[in-house]
Amino acid sequence: MQELIHHTTQTLEFHLDQLNKVQEVYLAKSFDFDSQFDAFLHQLLDYFKAKGNTTRESEVLKIMSMIETVKRGFNPVKLENISSGKRNLLYGFSFNGIEMIHGFLTELLAKEQKKIDESEELLSGLMISLYQNNILDDATIKELNSVIKIGQFWEQLLSQNTSIAGINKKLRLSLLSEDIYLIIEKILTKIT
Repeated sequence: MQELIHHTTQTLEFHLDQLNKVQEVYLAKSFDFDSQFDAFLHQLLDYFKAKGNTTRESEVLKIMSMIETVKRGFNPVKLENISSGKRNLLYGFSFNGIEMIHGFLTELLAKEQKKIDESEELLSGLMISLYQNNILDDATIKELNSVIKIGQFWEQLLSQNTSIAGINKKLRLSLLSEDIYLIIEKILTKIT
């Protein structure tokens, strides 16, 4: 099931914020780091399971397994027992895990933000065109003061204009209707 892109970006930003907090604990060399990082990893794992993103779920599990292997006294890279420096090795693998998570969270966030930006660009041009052709005027913009009213206005446009209906179909390939309404709301606030 498709998820509201605006919600997805908020959730990814939340996880990045949580990762930043984990990194602060890491930098402080706090004894709470292990438990906080473990809690973060489980939270992230649950998120990817719920989304059905098995690739990212697998990456999180790989990081968790790598760290657990070090905790058990075995080096997962050299495939040998750790005789000394276990704590330092654990910090090294934890840092590697943090870097991997940061990489794919920012990648996912950029991908979702790109969808929003491209849609905003397309809808901005359309809204300006509607404004220039007096289909959309200042009075109408003031009336469109809620997402529900914007949705009704958008549906009205779709039934009246086949080219706008085509734009809508293109947008619906990657967005939910509610995403479209939120983007239009953002554009209308910029116009006024």
